[in-house]
Amino acid sequence: MIQTQDVEMFEIWSKDLTKIYGKGERAFEAVSKINLCVEPGIHGFLGPNGAGKTTTINMLVGALSITYGEAKIREKKAGSVTARKLIGFLPQDPVLYKNMSGEKYLIYMGRLGGLKRKEAKRKAQELLQDFDLLGDRNKKLGKYSGGMRQKIALAGALIHDPEILILDEPTTNLDAVGRAVFIEKIKDLGKKKSIFVSSHVLSEIEQMCEDITIISMGKIILTDSIKNLKKKFLENVFILDTNMNEKLLEQIKQKEFVSNAWIDDRDGKIRIIPKDPVKLRETMSKIIFENKAELYRFDQIELSLQDIFLKFV
Repeated sequence: MIQTQDVEMFEIWSKDLTKIYGKGERAFEAVSKINLCVEPGIHGFLGPNGAGKTTTINMLVGALSITYGEAKIREKKAGSVTARKLIGFLPQDPVLYKNMSGEKYLIYMGRLGGLKRKEAKRKAQELLQDFDLLGDRNKKLGKYSGGMRQKIALAGALIHDPEILILDEPTTNLDAVGRAVFIEKIKDLGKKKSIFVSSHVLSEIEQMCEDITIISMGKIILTDSIKNLKKKFLENVFILDTNMNEKLLEQIKQKEFVSNAWIDDRDGKIRIIPKDPVKLRETMSKIIFENKAELYRFDQIELSLQDIFLKFV
């Protein structure tokens, strides 16, 4: 977990970032003293609906004013022209011009990003090819499917070749196949660019990200790498599955280094809670060999990101 507050180290940084709507008795603190330290790579920004994810992101990209605190994109003040040039932004619900073709939309976005028309057209052609949309380049955006609209919106965020991508719920409204394709695309982009991705779909974040920040009710409750979190919350429960579970269970229960053991009714596998995990691992191979059992599985239960998330939120 990051300890230093040296701004130069981070792609995205904030200190006491706060957003308050309304005044007096009607004042509502949507985001409260958010401190972000986002290093290069793909960083997940998690939280339940209404947690303040989109509000935070809108302050980072300059779409919302900051009530208190500060935020920077590679040392540039969030919302400034220099900071915006560094960012490619995909909002949760991108607004597209329905009567504009896919190609014209990308050229338009390129021009807004500071590209000359010739360069914008060249980049548009490359992105249309890359996103498998070249055959639909002249089709009106209003006739694009949900997946196609999401692709063209991401392409629009990439056309000026930003150094940092900020994605707010990027797989919204996509079907299972579309989600899988989009996740692979984001992972591929993460090899070249830093990505800050917000989502409430934890399985997707687990596939894409190395580090995560969890936010709830406008406040950060956790920042760490997924790898570290899984180590911290590794359950002291082992699963054993063989072709003779009932026979082995009786032997395992008699071992002094086993606290409890049983067969789970849901899957018929043995669950073991050891007093000494090392001793259990050392002895299990001997038990299996002596009984000439066929081993199907023996490992320690690892919590998913969703399990960890639910422990905090």
